[in-house]
Amino acid sequence: MVLEKLISLRAAVRNPWMMFVVGGIVSIACLIVSFLVFGDSVGMFTTFLITVAMAPFMANLLTYEEATTEDEIAARKNMNILQRHVDMLKVYSAFFVGMILALSLIFIMLPADVIEHIFEDQIREIEIIRGGFLNMTILERIIVNNISVLLITFLFSFLFGAGAVFILSWNASVLATAIGLAAKAIGGVKGLPMAVMIFFPHGSLEILAYFIGAIAGGIVSAAVTRDRSRYFWPVIEDSMKFLIIAIVFLVFAGFIEAAQL
Repeated sequence: MVLEKLISLRAAVRNPWMMFVVGGIVSIACLIVSFLVFGDSVGMFTTFLITVAMAPFMANLLTYEEATTEDEIAARKNMNILQRHVDMLKVYSAFFVGMILALSLIFIMLPADVIEHIFEDQIREIEIIRGGFLNMTILERIIVNNISVLLITFLFSFLFGAGAVFILSWNASVLATAIGLAAKAIGGVKGLPMAVMIFFPHGSLEILAYFIGAIAGGIVSAAVTRDRSRYFWPVIEDSMKFLIIAIVFLVFAGFIEAAQL
């Protein structure tokens, strides 16, 4: 109850970067609770608790975004699809960047044995991603994995409204773990900027694509469940365009990541 009331929907839309602080606070609080209560799978339960804490806020945000989209279509505002959803992208980006930074710092500062216990699930996921799809090229493996995550994000957001928060939180925690591993190898906290730059070129495009997928699924879900939606099909069209943009971002991200390996 306390975490989900940290910020109002109106405050988040007016000042999206407040969500950066909220992302850090929520992720740290959920990590501590998960460590104390769910010792066997801290990483996965942290993601679950973040989802529980933020689901009401994100569900309201998606409903607001769908209604705003209809109003903008009705007013025939001369806006492209990214301009129509820029506020939503800012809210998502600020929240998950705050989460990634907070978890990365925790990863760097805690002792190795504690880190292996807390981030065991995320470290295992990184190893699976690196070793999976062995019959494919590196580029194919990356693109297939990322597009699969995008489609799951879209599906979760469509079926459960704010359900994509779980997928986004999990991927943010995996990225934070990867950044933490790189930073520790470089030199700890001092190596954090360099570690961020290693993952920023492709990681930023991937996370942005997943945000777009979550918004696309969410606004379709809100349109389907909303009574007498006058602009249902234009909203669906917006959603499909968003998915295409997300796939293009992931292809570019795949080429960048493959070139770095």
